Amino acid sequence: MLTLIQYEMKKTAFMKILCGFALFISQAFVMLGTATDNYVVAGLGAGLLIFFSFLVIFILGLSSMASLSKDLNTTQGYMLFMLPKHSAYFLLAKIVESLVSTFLAGVVIVLIFSFNVAYFGIDMDTYKDFFEMFWNLVLSGKGFGELSLYVIRFLATAAAFWVFLSTMAILCVTVQASMFKGKALALVVSIIAFFCLFLYLFSALPELASTISWEYKDPIFYGMIVALSAGFFALSSYLLEKQRNF
Repeated sequence: MLTLIQYEMKKTAFMKILCGFALFISQAFVMLGTATDNYVVAGLGAGLLIFFSFLVIFILGLSSMASLSKDLNTTQGYMLFMLPKHSAYFLLAKIVESLVSTFLAGVVIVLIFSFNVAYFGIDMDTYKDFFEMFWNLVLSGKGFGELSLYVIRFLATAAAFWVFLSTMAILCVTVQASMFKGKALALVVSIIAFFCLFLYLFSALPELASTISWEYKDPIFYGMIVALSAGFFALSSYLLEKQRNF
């Protein structure tokens, strides 16, 4: 599994380099504009930095979809059909690689914005009460426990949603490659299908969870997310394995 994840990282290395370069150039505009008192350049850099920050997360998040599409529709995926491993391993490697890459990109973006906040300075008196409250929360044993649980819950929820989106995207690509391979605009149709399915599920699932039980709507909603993710992954693995053995 580790070898497959490393292989996926190498395949998407160029895209990661482009994402890093976009963030670097945006930050360079910010620094150059402030150093020369050219606020137009600084403002342009800040706008680009915000734009590329969202774009990088989006691109890396859907990298599993793009990588799988190339594997199934071009000669790039020859290893996929040669190694004696079940298709589930290949799909899982793509999901893990996408999740890890997105998390690391998020850390880099947070560090960049933290640097900008510290470098350009903030009126600390304005936020003095907030920082004191946060520090007291961290220092207290009970507060630290609550804070830790909150952070863990937030990260677990974000990872669950990311896996849900990745498995949904992989299913759309797998269906496209299995049933409509070689058809004109097939990939475009699969991307449109992904967004339509995403919008439908994220509007229907909360309503369904509330209908089942208002008191336990959150656990039910997350349970449905996990169940659907497992279902999407299992169906994608089945279709891909069937295609490999054809």
